[in-house]
Amino acid sequence: MKIRQAFLLGFINQKGTALILLTLVMTMLLGSAALVADLGVNYFTQARLSVAADAAALAGGTQLGAGGDRAIQAAQDVAAKNGIFADALSVEVEPNNTGITVKAKAPVRLFFGRFFGLRTAEMEQQAHVVLARPVSMERLVPVGIDQSKVFTIGSRQQLFEKNSKSDEIDLGSGNSGALEFARQSTGAQGFEEQLRLGWSEPISKGDILETKSGVKFSAVKSAMEDRLTRAAALPHQCAPGSCPSNCPRIVYVPVYRILRYDENKVSRVEVVDFAAFWLEGTRRANGSWQIEKEIPGIFIGLQKGGLRSAVGESPYGIRTGKLIR
Repeated sequence: MKIRQAFLLGFINQKGTALILLTLVMTMLLGSAALVADLGVNYFTQARLSVAADAAALAGGTQLGAGGDRAIQAAQDVAAKNGIFADALSVEVEPNNTGITVKAKAPVRLFFGRFFGLRTAEMEQQAHVVLARPVSMERLVPVGIDQSKVFTIGSRQQLFEKNSKSDEIDLGSGNSGALEFARQSTGAQGFEEQLRLGWSEPISKGDILETKSGVKFSAVKSAMEDRLTRAAALPHQCAPGSCPSNCPRIVYVPVYRILRYDENKVSRVEVVDFAAFWLEGTRRANGSWQIEKEIPGIFIGLQKGGLRSAVGESPYGIRTGKLIR
């Protein structure tokens, strides 16, 4: 009888212990599930913050040249489009408008974890954009300038000039004349197309280029007049200090150092930087543009987004924004 009672008591104690253990295990499992669920939700929130902060900083960076207020407004507008509004956003512009920092915040969501004593908190993502110099550019025209020449922002330069004895171009003031961007010659038609629209492939610092001889001024004239006509049809103020960076009236050219002369002519150059010129011309009564015996341009400084870049300032006036975490 005593043995039977002892057995029953032991069995009951084991059931109680198992129940306690099961309760503990279930609690741990529920807590883990709640933690995983909350972590998943907050992971996506953090990713959204990161994207919003990066986009806002890059947008603000494109307006640094226009002043701190414009840069801040641009960053706020893009952040709002990504669901981050003023109460969760901090935007700071560095002195002299050389950089912009964006901080985007959001609460840590604890839908389940709060039942297990976890408290709410706040997460933050930060993005920093600084002005930098381009190391590679697309849509360059096949003309270059010698790095030894000194250009002042706003100065007028001759990009091309007609030879008085032929239809070929003379080298402009400090310019190399024509360059061959492709490994094989693109011919006269290809060269004119590059002048109209720019070279479709990137040209980078350190690239070695051959010069191109025998270029006819008539081809250059036609291409530049086309650029001026297309620019006049766009709804923006077209002036050297306010022209949008993608306007056809702005031509981007490589800055080079001379590597080789053949028969007293420059035959090979190395790209060391990039520069921009705003085209000048005479408008006809029908709205088209005319260029006479020379093609003048205003040397300008500007900011252009979407470029491969390196930290530092270019002496040739082209700036871009570089994202730094």
